[in-house]
Amino acid sequence: MSRSRWGPEGPPEEAYSRVTNAERFQPLHEAMLEIIGRLEKDFDVEREDGHGLDEELEKHFDVTRPGVRLIPSDSGAAPIGVAFSSFPGLHVRFGRWYMEPFPSCGCDACDESAEGEIERLIEMIDDVVAGRFREGIRIPLTLFTGPGGMEAWRETEFSSPNGRHLNQHPIDRQSAERMTGGGRLLDLDWKPWPRRQNTG
Repeated sequence: MSRSRWGPEGPPEEAYSRVTNAERFQPLHEAMLEIIGRLEKDFDVEREDGHGLDEELEKHFDVTRPGVRLIPSDSGAAPIGVAFSSFPGLHVRFGRWYMEPFPSCGCDACDESAEGEIERLIEMIDDVVAGRFREGIRIPLTLFTGPGGMEAWRETEFSSPNGRHLNQHPIDRQSAERMTGGGRLLDLDWKPWPRRQNTG
């Protein structure tokens, strides 16, 4: 995020709860539709459109159009789901569990731009399509209750040409066991998307 316009002291406190000109993020919708079209043209994927495709992805905001899900023909490659919010913005599911909003915040203090968020979106999608994306669940052998009673970890890793980005989020043990099907570890090393064969 860019804070250069605020100077060395950073943004004022009230900027964290204020959103000015949210419409500046409208280009995210058009950019996502263009990206979806390109992915559908270049890769062997099934496209689904509709409201309620991913209730978890859509439940915290109003949607402005049907969502889209792209499912590669190779089940070992990660699907991508998109919901279009009225903010305006995007909520995107990568793979099985990882969900990311664009913009990540939208408040005046964070000072995000549509251009910067489109660049971030493209980089993450490129990583997923190239098979540089991993998800995992870790449940310790010994019972450890961390802050808020969390006892397991959900991991997400993007390995772009610009570097490796690993996120670890604590989750409760019961949820983790449901996600792993009762196992202690689960690694999803997603494969590259298969390219569409040129039939022309």
